[in-house]
Amino acid sequence: MVKVTYSPYREIVIHEIIEQESQVLFEDMVRQALSSPVHAEPTVNWADGVAFVVAPLPPTEDIVKESLEGRLHYASVMYTKIQFQSQVPVKIGTQNYSARLRRADNNPHLAAVAKFLKDFKHE
Repeated sequence: MVKVTYSPYREIVIHEIIEQESQVLFEDMVRQALSSPVHAEPTVNWADGVAFVVAPLPPTEDIVKESLEGRLHYASVMYTKIQFQSQVPVKIGTQNYSARLRRADNNPHLAAVAKFLKDFKHE
């Protein structure tokens, strides 16, 4: 019988936190999606009144080592405070687009990030 072990991250380190106005965050996500060869509707994490997008650091040898030791690093997190809605309308020029909010409350790591951001005070 194989042994299964669950070893969650013990720490998430965020190196840059950027709070945006809601419309700016969603416009940025739509513009980013439009610049991709595959034009998919952008998806933004949402939990506890916070919509956010994480940018991980590239998986260098040091980052992988840290990850295996239980420390996850995010290069940056952009967020905005907003009530949940399944889709957020975005108008760029004369075109109408949307971004999708994905509930992240069932992921303990993302829920912890949302709670941290909700209470975060810029120094």
